Amino acid sequence: MGAYERPGVEPLALALQDRHGLNVNMLLWCLWCGAYFREPGELVIRKAIDQTHRWNHEVTKPLRAARTALKFVFPGADIERQGALRLKIKDDELAAERIELDTLERLALDALAAASPPGGTERARRAVALYARLAGAARTPGFTVSLLEELIANTLDLVESKTP
Repeated sequence: MGAYERPGVEPLALALQDRHGLNVNMLLWCLWCGAYFREPGELVIRKAIDQTHRWNHEVTKPLRAARTALKFVFPGADIERQGALRLKIKDDELAAERIELDTLERLALDALAAASPPGGTERARRAVALYARLAGAARTPGFTVSLLEELIANTLDLVESKTP
């Protein structure tokens, strides 16, 4: 089971994304970097944000919007064909997210030295907090650090043993 599939992680990660503007892949990447690499500093996290921003806004988000729109029945549309289209778009959205994760993984491998020993809970905590600050999440209504702490608590032991 991946970190995202653990109980409670998906709704929390999606809430951080939908309500506070954070990218789920970036959150998981920060946790993974903290577990396996030397702490990613501001320059590396900004580079990760830059590398994923355009892809996310021009590819992933439009696919997500189309998939979400297809949850509703359109008058006159064939419901079965609409459902099949929704599933195809969902597969395409997941493929787009995988490309984004691959981009982030390459950045970590190129820019960060491996940590010895692995398992840096504090490194992961600082990386996630820095990403949230740089992304402006702290300025959104209802954001608290406890949301990040809950995500860390629910994912880190698994993230420390796997790649994103």
